[in-house]
Amino acid sequence: MKIIYSDAHKAHADALEMRGEAFVPMAECPERMEVILAALAQAGLRDVEAPEPHGLAAAARIHDPDFLTFLETAYPLWEKRHGPSRAVFARIFGMRGLAQKPQMDNIDAMLSAYTFDIFSPFVPGTWTAIRSALDVTLTAAGKVQAGAREAFALCRPPGHHASGDLAGGYCYLNNAAIAAQMLRDQGAARVAILDIDYHHGNGTQRIFYDRDDVLFISLHGRPEEEYPFLLGFAHETGRGCGEGFNINLPMPPGTRIDTYLPALQDAAARVRAYAPDVLVLSLGVDTFDGDPVGGFCLQTPDYLRLGQVIAGLRLPTLFVMEGGYAIAPLGQNVTNVLTGYLQG
Repeated sequence: MKIIYSDAHKAHADALEMRGEAFVPMAECPERMEVILAALAQAGLRDVEAPEPHGLAAAARIHDPDFLTFLETAYPLWEKRHGPSRAVFARIFGMRGLAQKPQMDNIDAMLSAYTFDIFSPFVPGTWTAIRSALDVTLTAAGKVQAGAREAFALCRPPGHHASGDLAGGYCYLNNAAIAAQMLRDQGAARVAILDIDYHHGNGTQRIFYDRDDVLFISLHGRPEEEYPFLLGFAHETGRGCGEGFNINLPMPPGTRIDTYLPALQDAAARVRAYAPDVLVLSLGVDTFDGDPVGGFCLQTPDYLRLGQVIAGLRLPTLFVMEGGYAIAPLGQNVTNVLTGYLQG
């Protein structure tokens, strides 16, 4: 399996997030990639390649141009106005109205307009890491587009919570959505995105909700009880020509493999019926029992079975890294998905 990876993600480091009443080091940290790389190498998956540089044209097919400008300029504008910080995020949310947009030199207004929570902080190297994740994902997508059976975009920050003009939930650019659009633009008639992260891919849903050329299926914790709370219900099935092409499979806290596996098999059957040219897998393993931001109870051997189900689709597959924050088992859990797939 071709693994695309860059050390440039390490620039997005030492950020703080708020949990309870305290600021703590962000769970979405560079160490995540280090433990995954080490576990992959131990399993013999060592075909690691640096990404090719890409511009922002592919990202602009998904994201609003002013939003892209915001991501690039957020920290410099904040530092100019307020000074250095390890936790740059909005103090007020949701103040955008009608056709109004923020002044693009007013960082406080921009943060209010273009983020939806406090879990995507900016630090000096955030934009560098965002661009790195984009390059990694597009390079891996290019491998699949060129005929590879599979490729793994080992990238951070993750992306599935980011919509066309909103960042949140550790996510800035929606890497999987950008890849899906790139694959469409390069000739794929239909693309399926299967999101197995513990949290609902609310950004991906919003991006493709009105479309029938990209099927989106998400397995996740019930939105009544779990972030992002306001999206991810089973009754959300698409709109207009997108009706029936958005599928949510929410599950309760404490879900184990005996419940999760049938849901994944259901999702696989729906992908098979859609008959896409390529599959994009939003690979989150925060479904693991004990993940600090998860609520399911999957065990490390279970991830082999997940990979086998995905392999059974017999589709060109682009794996895009999303969540997974229990550092000690993270590498083996990701490796098991990939080795299960390769053995399937």
